[in-house]
Order: sequence, then C-alpha cells, then structure tokens
Amino acid sequence: MAGFRILITAMMLLPLMVAAQAPPVRVVDARTGAAVAFAHVKATETGAKTAKYYLSDDNGMIRHNLVRPTVFQVSYVGYQTFSDTLFPGGEAMIRLLPEVFSLDEVVVTAQYNPGSADHSLYRVNVINQLQLRRTAATDLSGLLRNQMNVRFTQDASLGTGMSLQGLSGEHVKILVDGVPVIGRLNGSIDLSQVNLQNARQVEIIEGPMSVIYGSNALAGVVNIISGDIPGRSLTANAGTYLESVGIVNFDGSFSLNRGSNAFSLQAGRNFFAGYSPADEGRAKLWKPRRQLNADAGYNLTLKKAVIKTKFSYFDELLLVRGNLLPPYFEKAFDNHFTTSRLTTKADITTRGPNPFTASNSLSFYGRVRTLYYNDLTIPEKTPTEYDTTGFGSFLSRAMYTYRSTSGLIGMQAGYDANVEWATGERTGNQHHRITDIAGFATMQIQPADLISLQPGLRYAWNSHFASPLIYAMHVKAGPAKGFIFRTSYSSGFRAPSLKELYLYFVDVNHNITGNPNLSPERSKHIQLQASHRIEKVTYATETEARFFLNDIDNQITLAETGDGAYTYFNLDRSRSMGYVFSLRSSLYPLFDLRLGWGRTGKSNQLVPGEKLRLYWSPELTSEVTCRMDEIDLHLTAIYKYTGKTTRIYMDENGLLSEGYMDSWHNMDLTVLKTFMQKRLSVNAGVRNLFDVTNIVSAGGSGGVHSGGGGNVPVAWGRTYFLKLSYTFLKDDPAEKK
Repeated sequence: MAGFRILITAMMLLPLMVAAQAPPVRVVDARTGAAVAFAHVKATETGAKTAKYYLSDDNGMIRHNLVRPTVFQVSYVGYQTFSDTLFPGGEAMIRLLPEVFSLDEVVVTAQYNPGSADHSLYRVNVINQLQLRRTAATDLSGLLRNQMNVRFTQDASLGTGMSLQGLSGEHVKILVDGVPVIGRLNGSIDLSQVNLQNARQVEIIEGPMSVIYGSNALAGVVNIISGDIPGRSLTANAGTYLESVGIVNFDGSFSLNRGSNAFSLQAGRNFFAGYSPADEGRAKLWKPRRQLNADAGYNLTLKKAVIKTKFSYFDELLLVRGNLLPPYFEKAFDNHFTTSRLTTKADITTRGPNPFTASNSLSFYGRVRTLYYNDLTIPEKTPTEYDTTGFGSFLSRAMYTYRSTSGLIGMQAGYDANVEWATGERTGNQHHRITDIAGFATMQIQPADLISLQPGLRYAWNSHFASPLIYAMHVKAGPAKGFIFRTSYSSGFRAPSLKELYLYFVDVNHNITGNPNLSPERSKHIQLQASHRIEKVTYATETEARFFLNDIDNQITLAETGDGAYTYFNLDRSRSMGYVFSLRSSLYPLFDLRLGWGRTGKSNQLVPGEKLRLYWSPELTSEVTCRMDEIDLHLTAIYKYTGKTTRIYMDENGLLSEGYMDSWHNMDLTVLKTFMQKRLSVNAGVRNLFDVTNIVSAGGSGGVHSGGGGNVPVAWGRTYFLKLSYTFLKDDPAEKK
C-alpha cells in the first residue's frame, strides 16, 4: 500500500516536475538573436479552451513553460506577426522577422484570404504600422503626399484630393475596412478628413479594380485597415500632435477584451487656426477648421464565426471669414461650413478554409453652409442665409470563397448592392437616387507550380445607365529565384456620380455646376510588373519595374467655363500611360532605403478625330531611414519631386484647352524615439523643408479655387511638428495562471 501511495504521489507530481524542467519561451530577433522586449504574446495550449496572454520582459522571456504543444501568436511593431506551434522537447524560441519589405506582409484588400503580398495576384503597396509611426501622419493626405504615382489637387477651402496613375480622384476608391468613404464635393474625398488614429496599415492597389469594387475604382483602391482590438484585458492610449502652423490635435483610445467579447472606443479633436503667407486681415488663404471624430466597435468571437460591428462619426467646422467692410471696418460676412459623416457597419465572417463574409453599412454625409452677418462691436452674429447638401449610401456585400485542399483551384463569388441618394438646396431641393446592383465572380487557377491565373467577371444593373459586362484577367509567375512577374488586362465602367450630375457649389471662392447630360465612362487597362528580390541574413533588396496604360472613352473632367465658373464635361477620349522603376533596400539593422523614379503621360482628345498626344510628367521619390535599435531611434528623410502636369480649362472661345501646373519639391525630416519601455513614443521633425507655398498654373484662372490668379496653393510653407503618444497595458491576472 505504501508503494502504491508513492506511485500515485509521483504521478501527481510528474506534470509539475516536467513543467519545472521545461524551458521558458523566449522571443528574439531572427536576424541578430537579440531579445525582443515587450512583445505581445498569445499562447493557446492544445486542448485548452482559453488563451493566455503575456508581455515579454527585458530579456525577451515570457512566463510560459512549454509542457504541451502550444500555438503562439506574437506581434510587435517593426516585426512581422508570428504564428506557429511549438512542441515540448524542441527549441523554446520564437524568432521574429523584421519588417524589411511589404512583400512579406499580410494583405487583405481584394484577397481570397489574408496572405502575404508576394502571393497576391495584385501588386499591393503596403504602408505598414512602422512607416505610419515614422511619418507621424495624422490623416490620409499627410501619409500619401510622398507616395509614388500619387498626385494631389489642393484647395485651401475644400481640402485635398488625389489622382492615381494620372486619373483623378473620382476614379480612386477610398475605403475604410472595405466601406467606401462618401462625400465628394470637388471630385475627390477630402483626404484631410480621413484620420489614421486607429490605422494598422494602409493598402494601395494601383490599377482597375472594377470587377471586385465596381464604379470609382478605375485607377485603384486605397484601403485603410483598422487595428484589431488587442488581445489584452485593458489597453488605453493618449496622444497629441502639434505643428507650428497652428495645428493642435488630441486623441485617445480604449479597448477591453473579455473572452469572446471585445470593445473599443477612439476619439479625437483636431484644430487648425488658419494660415496666410502674408497678413490679409481676417480672411485666411488656408481656412481655420475644427474636426471631431469618434469610433466605437464591438467584436464577438464565436466557435464558427466572428461578428464585428463599428460606429464612426466625423464632424468638421470650416470658417471662411470675410474682410471687414467699409466705411468703419467693424462688420463682416462670414461663412460657416459644417460637415458631418456617420457610418455604421456590421460584418460576419465564418471561420475555416472556405469563409463566407457578409457586410452591411449605412453612411450619411451632410454639409451645411451658414452665412453670418458679423458685427464685431457687439459682438453678434446674425444668420442671413442657409444651404445644405446631403448624401447617403447603403451598401450590402457578401462573398463566398472556396479553395481546394491542394490549393491549385480557388473561386470567389459574391454580390454588392449600393444605393446612393442626394438632397438639399445644392441639388435644387430635389431628391436624386442611383441604385447599382452587381454580381461578380473570380477564379484562381494554378496550372503549374509557379504560374497563377485569375479571370474575373462582373455584371451590374444601374438605375440610370446601361452597364456593360466587366471582365479582367490577372496572371502571376513566380516567385522563382527571386523573380516575380505580374500582368493584367481589364475593362472598366464608371457611371457619373450624383455630384457630377446634379450638385452645384457656388460661394465667394467656388462656382461648380453639375451636368445632367453626362455619359458614362468606358475603359481598357493594361499593367505589367516585374520584380527581383535578394535577401540575406542582414541585407535585403528588391528592384521593380512597372508599366501601365489606361484608355478611357467619355472621361468626365471638371473644366473652367469662364469667369471662374466650372462644370463637368465628357472628353471624347483620354489616355494615361506611365512607367516606374523602384528600389527598396535594407541593411539590417542600420538603415532602410526606398527610391522611385517614373514618368506619367496624359493625353486628352478635346476635338473628335484629334490625334492623341502624350504630355509627360516625371516623378522622383526617396525615403532613407537610419536606425539605432539599441536606443530605438529612427531618423527618416522623405523627398518627392512632382513634375509639371497638364490641366483642362475652357478658353475665351468656349473650347476645351490644355494648360499646366508647374513642378515642385517637398522634403520632410522626422525623428522617432521611444521611452519608458516603449510605452511613450515621441516624433519630431520638419515638414516642407524647402518652404514651398504656391506653384505657377498656366491656362485659365489657376484652379477651382478662384483666388489663384495664376498661382495654385500646394502647401503652407516650412513647419515644425511634435507628436507624443503614450500606451497603457494591463493584463488580466486570471489569464496568466
């Protein structure tokens, strides 16, 4: 009996003895072997119903002994996400690969399943979280300003628009977690209204994505991917951004994770005091504005599905102050523009190798102009005039993805239904609506080990215009010995938007009128891309060459009609063509280098039968970062040269003509440093080092902003900024046991 008791006791103590002998798990840099401190670790043992969460210490150690097979998921800024199973008796080491190139990063936009960028049939440019931190950009305009193939249209009142591959903002679809951002006024979404507070990464796909995303995606897609709710009990963050031009921003976030339930809340306030290069009294060239934004999310993780809901709100007040009126200079007329955007979204995604995803979103956009008669002697403001603009959008989208067990054949089929409406004084107090219902399908075929094909079709019904069958073919070869080749041929279709058809926007600075007689655009697109990559232990480089051709019939453009007035026209034919050469290199951990050079040619057929002539515009970008990982210090210099570009205007004879906007340079210098165990992040630097303000515009009056007088404002000169961010993390003690 005594021997039996000893045996039972030994069996009971055996797991404890094994656990004591099992080595703790350590997180290290895969290239240097150095410890990675404060990495976020999620550990799920085989058979366990709940996961355990850890934070690695100064030596990279976590308090987890490898007793049973355990799935580890590890994330840390500057490294690729790790997900793998470690087994007892093996190496208790988690080796994190540094983020050298986006080629290794996980992309989600237009993919069958989230996967690495080198396996995507599309060429995806990923701006990862480390790059977001280096640039210290607070909104999408600041982030994309120095990106290759991205050009900006700047209006001191209406904000910042963009073009991609030579195509204007109406051809670029701006998404936040797959939901289109609504509220185009001057042809583009104001990128300064799209904040990056909770962005995990930004994905840019250049080229037509009409099969997957429909209208407004001829030039490409920009998708902001929000960060997941952290796998910790409690996370909180607070930050501020200050810029010498008069920008004062504050933001904060909070998240709570309890088992299968996760909650998040983010909010921010941005303030800009306005700016003029010379003292012009009350009227500022760059208008003062105040922005408020808030996001609330709830995620429910079930055994077979994940449900995500999100509520987003944005509010902006733009002040257009008038100069004081004679004879006593004590009264003035002021315009207040109030913009609000509200979006609600609900997603459900099944778990497994063949997921089904359904998404529904409802968005509202409103802009109210109030004209005040302002008596500064009282002071008292009397509203004298109102006008409103309202847009709404309902989007329902679902997709089913199938991939064979061999991975050689895949299929994705789905639908999207989009209803947009507009109302208000700026639409003649009439209610206008456009409905677009489409079905789409793509297939991925891998006839050989290194070749993948993806044909796709989309058919849509549009309530205003007849829609053709849209098709696309994407081909990818590689990677083979470091080489990857991609090519695609596709068609496109874009119906005129409600804004282009019916909206008129007239005030002291603008005179834009819709055109209900517009025709839809039809287009053909070709892209070619080749890249070669070499990666060693501490060195990696990638060279790339790209070519694109966009041929559009009936392209819709905004052109001047005389006396500062603008409206929309159909060009008979328009073509954009370009090529880009780029180099990305890293000597780890000392420096990162990105270089790009290219030319974009544009031609417009202004008269039927006229021969197309390309007007070329060069572009040059560079980004150099010196890294000192021992003290976690990054020094970054970003430079971009934007060459002379063409613009369309109507001459004194009522004929469409071509003018140009002059070239200009931009350079930013930033410093990124962390303190207090990486919880406090500090950014400081200089923007627009060359102090550029206006560039010359020939032809017409200079731009939609009628105060140009031959000069177009592109920036407010050299400024200095400081950004601070502090993160608080708290583990649930119950999860550490």
